[in-house]
Amino acid sequence: MTDAHCHLQDLESFDVSGLKFVICAGFDIKSSKKAIQIAQMFPNVYAAVGIHPESNDNFLEIEKLVKFPKVVAIGECGLDSDDPRELDLLKLHVDLAKEHDLPLVIHNRNQDKNILNILGDYSKVMMHCFTGNEEFMKECVSRGWYISFGGILTFKRSEYLREIAKLVPENLLLIETDSPYLAPEPHRGSQNRPKNVKIVAELLAKLRGTSINQIEEITDNNCKRLFII
Repeated sequence: MTDAHCHLQDLESFDVSGLKFVICAGFDIKSSKKAIQIAQMFPNVYAAVGIHPESNDNFLEIEKLVKFPKVVAIGECGLDSDDPRELDLLKLHVDLAKEHDLPLVIHNRNQDKNILNILGDYSKVMMHCFTGNEEFMKECVSRGWYISFGGILTFKRSEYLREIAKLVPENLLLIETDSPYLAPEPHRGSQNRPKNVKIVAELLAKLRGTSINQIEEITDNNCKRLFII
């Protein structure tokens, strides 16, 4: 089982045993450095380094972190709004990803058009914690982008998202927890944990009419291929 996106650095304690791959994502300089440290401590943990749009950290520091061992992606980065500062920051992340041939881990809050315009035809992309509509999903898929589902998929209000989850091509499907945030039902409101990714996998298996073992195999392989691990 794979947790393709979490923030272990925000957990007081965590257990990653039994998980094949865990991608620990940074969201500013401090958390990116911590992600690298954690990745070096556990053989199944890898790091992504980046600056969330809410952070005001200096992007030049991220450029230095890319060269550290077990850094497999740029992110978490993306957009919360169409603020020019956020747009420019995302462009810097895209340029860095292209320079190092690394995937981008994208956070998107209702900025579909800007995300599509800025990322263009760059194909190494993971849409983290996907909550978009079917039209946006299909456009992402047409560009070869991976669609990652987390605990939001289990929420009662997410019926539309469950319908979309049935349609994502299996070769572009990923699962995540976004720990310690967005715990799935029935743990909603509590601190999320990497092992809760199994709950997302079980629901996906039910939605897609397959077994949890098949979902595990598909998402493990997809994570390995995207992050080259």
